[in-house]
Formats: sequence, C-alpha cells, structure tokens
Amino acid sequence: MFDSHIHLDQFTDEQIETIFSNANLSGVIAVATDLASTQRLSHLKQKFPKIQFCAGFHPEQTLPTLEEKLQLFDWIESHQTDLIAIGEVGLPHYLKQERSDINYKEYIDLLEQFIQLSQKYGLPIVLHIVYDDTEIALALLKKYQIKKAHFHWYKASDEMIQQLLQTPYMVSCTPDILWNQKTRKIVQKFPLERIMVETDGPWQHEGFETTDIESQLMAVISEIAKIKNLSQENVFQRVMQNIREFYFDGR
Repeated sequence: MFDSHIHLDQFTDEQIETIFSNANLSGVIAVATDLASTQRLSHLKQKFPKIQFCAGFHPEQTLPTLEEKLQLFDWIESHQTDLIAIGEVGLPHYLKQERSDINYKEYIDLLEQFIQLSQKYGLPIVLHIVYDDTEIALALLKKYQIKKAHFHWYKASDEMIQQLLQTPYMVSCTPDILWNQKTRKIVQKFPLERIMVETDGPWQHEGFETTDIESQLMAVISEIAKIKNLSQENVFQRVMQNIREFYFDGR
C-alpha cells in the first residue's frame, strides 16, 4: 500500500509512529507546503526510510517574501538529489474565492518558477490545480515540456477534464470518492492507467482515522473497482504500478 499524496509533516511525532507501525504501508509521497515543511520532511526521512518527500510551496496561502522564496529555491538546489518531486505547488483557487484582492499573476509567476525547477532537475511535479486553473497549468507545462505532472485530488468541468485527458499527466483521488460526484466523475473519465490514490492526510475524511492510511486507501481502491466494474485486486495492482512507474522509474 502506497499513499501518493500526504502532508506528513502536519502530523505529530506520535501519529507518524502510528502510521509507519503498519507493515502493510510500503511508502508515502510526502508533499511540502513551505521551506520549514520541506526541512521537517527531510529530517523525518532519516528516521523513516519509507518516506519519499517533495519540496514546494502550497498556493492556498500568502505568497512568500522574496527572501523566503530564494531560501527555498537555494535549499532545493542543494538537496535536489534527495527529492522525489517538486510539490505541492499550484494556484490558489479557494483562496481567490475568499479574497478577491489577491494578485493571481504573482501566483502564476511562482508556479512557473517551480515548473522551471522541475524541468531543470528532471523531477516530477505535484500540482494543486483544479477547475479553470487547469488551462493555465497545462500551458506552462507545455511551455517547459514537462513529462511528469501529478494533478492531486483533481476536480474540474467537463471541458477542463477533456483538456487534461489529451496529456500524459496523472490524477489522484481521496476517500471523498465515496460521496463526491466530482471525484467520481474523474475516475469515470480517466483510464485506470492514469489514476493514483491518496489520503491528503491529515485531511479528515468522514468515517476514517487520519492515521489509518491503509483503510483510507483501500476504500478508494474498492470504490474505483465498483465504478469501473473491475476486481479490487486488479485495481490495487494497477494503481500501485502507476505510482511506481510515475515516481520511481528512471531514478
């Protein structure tokens, strides 16, 4: 069992011990929200080898200062061989709904800089991109000829879904597939070969303990199997293969 997207640094030390006490959990892709987050993940990996971690800046927050941005970029440059990907990065779709005064162009410029780092170091990129922001992200990914992009917990209109389907990029879904029609639509539209599973922990999914990664991921796999009329075992094997091929092939 492998979690393709988790904010591991947001758990307590005790919770992290509980997570990795499960022998059925073979690994996680731990995404970062800023420099401090990235540094904690780097430290945690020394204790828990099952962690593969990213460096990035989550867009649903105030932009970093120039100094903060340069410090993060410098850290990435000096530690890029330790990273599995650049992420989580993207555009602040939800923050924009709360604050109409934010300068979206500055967020787009920051995303472009992270995409440039992805290209420079040959690393996959993990994206917080939903709805109409898909078009902006796809234009930037095409500009820099990015081969591996992971649109995590993806949701969008039919038009944007079709645009993403024309690319080789991956999507992933969380336990909200059990009730969210937007997530279910993604699974219906995308071939199994382009789907991964995640918890986005410590996000609280109703009916699950946040530290019980296995139960959350198995619930997603089971629901994908129902939607696609496939066996649970076939879905399990395929999504695990997807994660291996996306994140580990060529390393």
